[in-house]
Amino acid sequence: MINVKNFEIVTPGQLLSDERNGRNGTYEESEKTYSKFLGMVQISDRGISVNPLSGNYYPKEGDDIIGEVTEISSKYWVVDINAPFYTRLDIRDVNFRVEDGELDRYIDIGDMIYARVFRVYPNNAADVSMRGTRYGKLESKMIIRIDPVKLPRLIGKEGSMINMIKEETKCDIVVGQNGIVWVDGDEKNRAAAVSAIKFIDENYVDADLTERVRRLLEDVRGKI
Repeated sequence: MINVKNFEIVTPGQLLSDERNGRNGTYEESEKTYSKFLGMVQISDRGISVNPLSGNYYPKEGDDIIGEVTEISSKYWVVDINAPFYTRLDIRDVNFRVEDGELDRYIDIGDMIYARVFRVYPNNAADVSMRGTRYGKLESKMIIRIDPVKLPRLIGKEGSMINMIKEETKCDIVVGQNGIVWVDGDEKNRAAAVSAIKFIDENYVDADLTERVRRLLEDVRGKI
């Protein structure tokens, strides 16, 4: 039996389940599952995870991320992915042809990219790739950074929260698993979407968060 609710805040050592069904942020003892951290519960078909209430982003292979190019060499870009580790995008891992030494003609310092983490080294440095039609350079729109721990609340169960924000604001929104969010839409709708995302960032532990965000969007749109 599971003894906690989805998105509940738990403490280290707290009993989560009478079964061995723990995942990240948990430990198992005497056939039961306990929390490792002060954090937020996330329940899925695969088991129970606990995300620490705050902390750095640690890249994982397969993560879709948004990053900012901070340095350029002759054969790769260095990318800030909201983590305290070195991250590189090689010219072999983009979906267009690039000439050596001319990387800034295609992606320059300060540009934002949407990419996938495909290799993580033992020291947590990572390589990212933009191969695939869904990845590429993001045009300069609105960028918001939130704690990666809070992403489950921003996304919602089966995407319910983020889809509601998209539908209510008519904005295109890309969420990186590293806590960086890209928002595109007309100025008024973009402002409403940003307000909703910041509200979730500040109030993510609230039980009635979906309804509060819905009311916030109605209020913000009525004022702008």
